[in-house]
Amino acid sequence: MFRIFYANKDATLYESYPSYNTGLDEILEVGKRLGTSGSNLLKSRAVIKFDMSEISASLAKYSKTVNDCKFVLQLYTDHAKNLPADYTIVAKMLGQDWTNGTGYLSEATTDGVCWDTPASGSTWISGSQQIEIGTSDLYISGSGYGGNYLYYSGSSTSPVLVTSESFSYRTTDLNINVTDQIKIWISGSNNNTIPNYGFLIQYSDADEVNTGISGYVRFFSRDTHTIYVPRITMYWDNSAFTTGSLAAANLESYSLYTNVKPSYKDTEISKIRIYARDKYPQKSPTNLFPIETVKYLPSASYYSVLDAATDEVIIPYDNIYTKLSCDSTSNYIYVDMNGFMPERYYRLQLKIVDGFTEQYIDDQIYFKVVR
Repeated sequence: MFRIFYANKDATLYESYPSYNTGLDEILEVGKRLGTSGSNLLKSRAVIKFDMSEISASLAKYSKTVNDCKFVLQLYTDHAKNLPADYTIVAKMLGQDWTNGTGYLSEATTDGVCWDTPASGSTWISGSQQIEIGTSDLYISGSGYGGNYLYYSGSSTSPVLVTSESFSYRTTDLNINVTDQIKIWISGSNNNTIPNYGFLIQYSDADEVNTGISGYVRFFSRDTHTIYVPRITMYWDNSAFTTGSLAAANLESYSLYTNVKPSYKDTEISKIRIYARDKYPQKSPTNLFPIETVKYLPSASYYSVLDAATDEVIIPYDNIYTKLSCDSTSNYIYVDMNGFMPERYYRLQLKIVDGFTEQYIDDQIYFKVVR
């Protein structure tokens, strides 16, 4: 199962415009580009924050803990330029609070976070101002510009404070597993509460100092007028598979139907049933209505959700978190409509794995999410 959460603030930090706030820009930029002199590569990084109270409330609602779940940070690419064949983008845990601001890159607005400052009248904590957080062995470090981050300085097992995604001749949408960082914000470290200041998104340290690597990626921000808002998707396994008296469907000849409604409220959590039956059933003395006999799909059956207009995959297939369940009535899935963009149509697809064969079923199962 899954639940989608959207960013509540974000901005880009431009080394080339060190005092400009971009809190209302429609894009976030990560990378390096030539400065106005044409001789130096200047960095751009993004800061982004999600509300942990929303995640905690969902965990409580489903009686789950952070250890039961996987969290994936997703950013969608608007434009990319001059990227190298291989590069890495990292997500660090910010060590300092910041103000979103109301600026745009095209305007000299200075009322929020920028390369030089996290908020008006303050400065970024630098390496010479390391501050221990309680007795957690977590410290704040940075250069005094372009944001800062948490690092670990202890003798026990190091918590995962930085996660990354590497790209090699492929698309630039970002999908970073940030489960460990979410655990630290929600559960703390060494019995200390760790403040959630969000993520610092940048090229890896090695790529930033490598003068042979340039280029940048522009992601959609929370202020975009598209469906590609930055999000964290929480996944957990709540599947159950008990077939009761149902018989297995004949995977060489079967058909499907569902109880999908035309529309759902964006606050609904719906149980969608998926019924399978043989396409050409045979009558028998014990079953006078074989066309109505429900069969079950194999346990290695999965679902995916797509935006119907763009075919953008909202929820991808996953062998753990998007499994079909089954009870004595039929196969089924639960879908939490919270987090789906309202007033849009979505499409359900299925994948059935039988040994080494895979079948993909797209029976035009549409539904709309409304306010």
